[in-house]
Amino acid sequence: MIGNALKLAIALALVTATAGPAAAQSITAEVRTFAGQTYRLTDITLEVLYTIVPPRRDDAGPAETAPTTGPRTPMLFGSAAQIGRFLNGGPDPLQGQRQSEAVTLRKNGVDVQIPLGALDSLSFTRARIVSTLPPYVAAEHYRHAATAVLLDGTRIDGDYVNLGTTFLRGRTPTSRVDIPWQEIETVRFTR
Repeated sequence: MIGNALKLAIALALVTATAGPAAAQSITAEVRTFAGQTYRLTDITLEVLYTIVPPRRDDAGPAETAPTTGPRTPMLFGSAAQIGRFLNGGPDPLQGQRQSEAVTLRKNGVDVQIPLGALDSLSFTRARIVSTLPPYVAAEHYRHAATAVLLDGTRIDGDYVNLGTTFLRGRTPTSRVDIPWQEIETVRFTR
């Protein structure tokens, strides 16, 4: 009986050992930035940064109501008490990061979500636009478009892609590299 259990354990170990590398096939990427830098990355992931602002406790009691007669004073963010609590502190926002498994391209108002594993290449173009924001907020402002080529040869053009806080993370032979999505001109994936 112990012999059969040992044979089963060895067989199971062999199946697991041979199935592991095929299932964990790594994606590599060749990246070129708009600045002209090139990188060859292994173990790539698509990372998204986000912020969660926790709700504040209302210690002032019930919400203030506007008088039923007379003009109302416009408030942009809430009551004076709520704005005061916001400016005087409260819980700090929570910073987070997660991996994304897809890229979303928009063409004529239609969103197409493309799994990262289905991409052969992705090319971005950007057009500088005049920003109404002060220079200390956004010194340069661009509108990005993208073209995706899938593994089966299908080409998907997007006239808009929201790059947000996404970045491509990977490893070179010497270090880890994080490349902001808005800095990437082209990326080619190999498996």
